[in-house]
Amino acid sequence: MTDHSRRYALLMLSTIVSLAAIAGGMAASRTEIMIGSATVQYIPVVEVRPTAAPTVLVDRTGAEYVAITAGAGLAAFRMMRTEVTNAHYAQCVAAGACSAPGEPALHRDPARADHPVVYVRQAQARAYANWVGGALPTEAQWSRACQGDANRTYPWGEEPPDATLANFGGVVGDTAPVGSYLRGTGPFGTLDMAGNAWEWVEPDDGNPDVWIVRGGDYRSGAGFMACSARYDVGIDDGNHGFRVVAPAP
Repeated sequence: MTDHSRRYALLMLSTIVSLAAIAGGMAASRTEIMIGSATVQYIPVVEVRPTAAPTVLVDRTGAEYVAITAGAGLAAFRMMRTEVTNAHYAQCVAAGACSAPGEPALHRDPARADHPVVYVRQAQARAYANWVGGALPTEAQWSRACQGDANRTYPWGEEPPDATLANFGGVVGDTAPVGSYLRGTGPFGTLDMAGNAWEWVEPDDGNPDVWIVRGGDYRSGAGFMACSARYDVGIDDGNHGFRVVAPAP
């Protein structure tokens, strides 16, 4: 396991614990956990009472989904914590349920396994979402996950975007591994909703001839980091990424 993978695994565990603590009704203890060959790290272990709903669910690829509470006229639902990665998408291709994205050599690069999958058409994103038992988020769902109850300007709040909050403005010059910008965490625990890769969404009116992406990418200007920013692509092109939503249990 690489140093980045170890750090990401630990950060994800910590994020899960934080979300669980917010849910309440839990008792915490401490234990030692070994991640690969890394030095032992001390991670809080949360014991969830039997009556408590799970804070995080995983799909068949191992991708995590966080709970988005009801609000803004929407029922509660689940959303992937991160964008779909090359590693996630590769499982769908291997299963014969998804076609290969554009630039296949790029996606087969082991060094990019935890980068968001891009060069994906909306039809391919829908096929993947169906394979894991979910769907692409509607615009309203995407906005709800980004803004939360406080109607945030950006996923993280009101602070103007900078290089510690999101991958944008060409500073990095490429996509980054998902979950690299924990300061940019959204109100429900989602990551990378600003920058890194544009994300396919479904129009709220169900119009099949509208192709919309949200969130901006690593090249986008600061204005596209706002939760309200959107881009009507006009065609089902293959330059974007996505994440998946699922019904609340």
